[in-house]
Amino acid sequence: MKTPLPSWLDFFAIPVSWMYTKIIRIRNRYYDKGNNVHKVPLPVIAVGNLTVGGTGKTPLVTWIVRRLREHGHNPAVVMRGYASVNPENADEAVEYRERLDDIDVIVGADRVAKITAYIEGGGSADCVVMDDGFQHRRIERDLDIVVMDYLRDPFEQRVLPAGWLREPIDGLKRCDAVVVSHAQRVNPDFSTKIEKVTGNAPLAWTSHHWSGIEMYDEHGESGETLDWFTGRSVAVRLGIGYPGPVIEALVRLGTKVAVQLHAGDHQPFSELEIAQLIEASSKVDAIVMTLKDWVKARDVIELSTLRCPIVVPTLELDVVEGSQALETKLLSVF
Repeated sequence: MKTPLPSWLDFFAIPVSWMYTKIIRIRNRYYDKGNNVHKVPLPVIAVGNLTVGGTGKTPLVTWIVRRLREHGHNPAVVMRGYASVNPENADEAVEYRERLDDIDVIVGADRVAKITAYIEGGGSADCVVMDDGFQHRRIERDLDIVVMDYLRDPFEQRVLPAGWLREPIDGLKRCDAVVVSHAQRVNPDFSTKIEKVTGNAPLAWTSHHWSGIEMYDEHGESGETLDWFTGRSVAVRLGIGYPGPVIEALVRLGTKVAVQLHAGDHQPFSELEIAQLIEASSKVDAIVMTLKDWVKARDVIELSTLRCPIVVPTLELDVVEGSQALETKLLSVF
């Protein structure tokens, strides 16, 4: 969908969008003056975006943590823990712990208080990487990175609820660097659009690829190559903001997407949905989920009730252009 709401609701959504834009501008002016902005005693790298839904923040945060570790640093990840009864077990928090060995993940809505408690409790991190931090302005940051999805051009979007923007596009002016995601190569026209707002071209361009798959059934876990998908029929359950790239990747691999179970971003599994998965499992060769989905599913789905395995692609980030510039920018916070 081009907008969160059906197009026939534009008559109502556009005026609300104008009002919401005014509120966001007032809020930003408040923080621009330094009101209620708190400095924590660790360098803060914020990774965020302008649009609702997935733009590739999680793979980038993972990449950043790994690069900082390679340079001898010990970062922690801080996040809100969105849409979870127990924030410590929010899907993205669990995903980071599984992707990154021995990572400290600081989770909570009041990120200032959570970071302070972490430090006072003897936390060993020498910096924090804040996931989805661009609009969370109560924390002073040393580096503000915005991820912009090349496949969902934010310059063609309106502000919520008439479009997918969390705030007006001129909010980019306050960021320190833009990283473009889902781009196979540098695009001069897209770069020019960004430079007109920020004064600088994007610092880096990134794409994503699957390096393999993990398969889960009642007998345990096994790894497979991507060739396994070719000629298979699958059901997909994708509780992510923008599932389009996953569907497209499956189609490119020669997979028939026979069933799509629609789910909202971070949506937990309901009993009805589990029943639908059980029913679908008898009609397909696999049920495809992201790791974010799987860390929730494994706690509530009895795999012995499924007639096919659950398959989770392993997602990797490629920096197409600007790897060294991005690393240099990251290390500058120290």
